[in-house]
Amino acid sequence: MQLLNKLKNALHPQQNKKPETDVGHIQHPVAQPVTKQSSAGVTSKAANQEAAKVLDHYADAKSPAVAAKKEPPKPEGLYPGVTDLTGTYGNLAAGKRAETNGVVLHRTDTSTAKGALNAYNERIKKGEHVGAQYLIDEAGKTDLIAPADSLMYHAKGFNSSALGIEVVGDGVHLDRTAKDKSLRQQVTDLNLSPEFEARLLGYSDKQLNNVVKWNGDTIYEDISGKQKRSVWNLTNQLAQTYNLDMSSLSQHGKDESGSNNYTPQTMPDFSAHEHINPKALGEGEAMTEFLAARQQYPHMIDAAAAQIEKMKAAGAKPEELQQKMAILQREQETLGALNLDGNQQEQALLEAERKSGKPGDATHREQLRTEYYDDFYDRIAELKGITK
Repeated sequence: MQLLNKLKNALHPQQNKKPETDVGHIQHPVAQPVTKQSSAGVTSKAANQEAAKVLDHYADAKSPAVAAKKEPPKPEGLYPGVTDLTGTYGNLAAGKRAETNGVVLHRTDTSTAKGALNAYNERIKKGEHVGAQYLIDEAGKTDLIAPADSLMYHAKGFNSSALGIEVVGDGVHLDRTAKDKSLRQQVTDLNLSPEFEARLLGYSDKQLNNVVKWNGDTIYEDISGKQKRSVWNLTNQLAQTYNLDMSSLSQHGKDESGSNNYTPQTMPDFSAHEHINPKALGEGEAMTEFLAARQQYPHMIDAAAAQIEKMKAAGAKPEELQQKMAILQREQETLGALNLDGNQQEQALLEAERKSGKPGDATHREQLRTEYYDDFYDRIAELKGITK
């Protein structure tokens, strides 16, 4: 109350004086029309300054001023779920990139992220700038090595117009002497993406030998389910940021060589490294093949549903449709779960269920996502089987 009275006196000293009245009568104020000026108030500058002194007098004692720490701006390309390692490896960059017209997909030729990061450290010490902006490790974790708009030397002739993603995985050496096993059998025994494997095995023995020879006797296998999931989520983010077309994907050149296959002006929005530079077999193609199939997945579900309806209309028996309908229902439910991948609310629900120890709907959807990417090509094959 004391503070309130002091403020009134400071702001409106005339209003706090007793009104002059006739003896025995109370003087009532005359009603005035409300105008813009009157409603805004007419407190003087001096009165405002006096009020400020009153408030300052009654304020809590001030603690020693603590300089507010300004958080540094987040580096370009730090998306949700991506770990920022630019503080450690950012010096691998050679400045900023002039433009962004595409993304190049690489393999590390190491079995772990640790091996790739150790190599980055050694290059930084030597003042080198060979590396990619992103690294996806063996467990599918995505790291930002240098800001997405930085200049890194990862694809000769394309560095100033494209950013790079490296996915952990070492190359397999192929023995063309066929001392223990034929070259064709060596290729057959590998875990390759389906279209890539079919194309290689479609060559004659002589052609296959030459292709392996001309590409350094080394080949990369398919990426894991966890890596597939991270590649999909990251490339989608980059496509949105840089207005890239996910369906614009590179193709192999003659004899599987990337030599002179594309120029910076003609390169697709997403390219396998061996499609734009002479590199080992499969250094990126597993990812471009996956991206193509993953984009077709929702359309394949629609096609399967349409086929089942046709079969019903044609009088197919329930037992004929039972397995196909079970596959379709599973994929429709999975697609719903995939559409929530990375959603902030979905992540919060999942974390809450983990902390409570009581798995719920979010946990079920996460399981659907995991199983889908782990069995990706088997699931694609099952959908194709319905529409045959």
